[in-house]
Amino acid sequence: MARLQIPKTSPTIAEICRAAGIKLKKFGTPAEFLQEAVRYIEKNDIVHLATSKADVPRCTPLGYQNVGTTLYILCEGGGKFANLKANPRVCYSIASRSKGRRGLTSVQGLQCWGDADVISMRENPEAFGKLIRLWSIGKQFKKKGPRALPPFHYRIIKIVPHRMRMLNLQRGINNVTWTKR
Repeated sequence: MARLQIPKTSPTIAEICRAAGIKLKKFGTPAEFLQEAVRYIEKNDIVHLATSKADVPRCTPLGYQNVGTTLYILCEGGGKFANLKANPRVCYSIASRSKGRRGLTSVQGLQCWGDADVISMRENPEAFGKLIRLWSIGKQFKKKGPRALPPFHYRIIKIVPHRMRMLNLQRGINNVTWTKR
């Protein structure tokens, strides 16, 4: 059963929010938080994916598609796949700023921890094709099949989060954490 952790607001953050006219949200249910997380995920399009192998981290900025809070990342290769084979546990962040603003109240971010699955174009063409058709490239893929993509060994990384933490003071969210387990 999912749960939320809403930290006690420090006096400094409380004063910054009061001065900016920001009222901190009190989520009633984990589902309300998930709606806010999906809104944020859909508003953005770059994820910073962290993987690790043998205690050596790697962080890569990538584009993504989503279905709810599940992210799908189309990749042509790189060290992240060796890392994922050794350790499917990942962390990613999506961050942005309110346009034209600086300072703490303009920072917006979602950090997620989860498990990654790799769907290979070569090893699982049916599942790979199904996911590709969800995206705009799907129209080309329908006509030409895998030839619609440049000649690489493409894989899709699917990430289902089990923990998410959000900071978005403009929307009244101060480091609220959602946990699936």
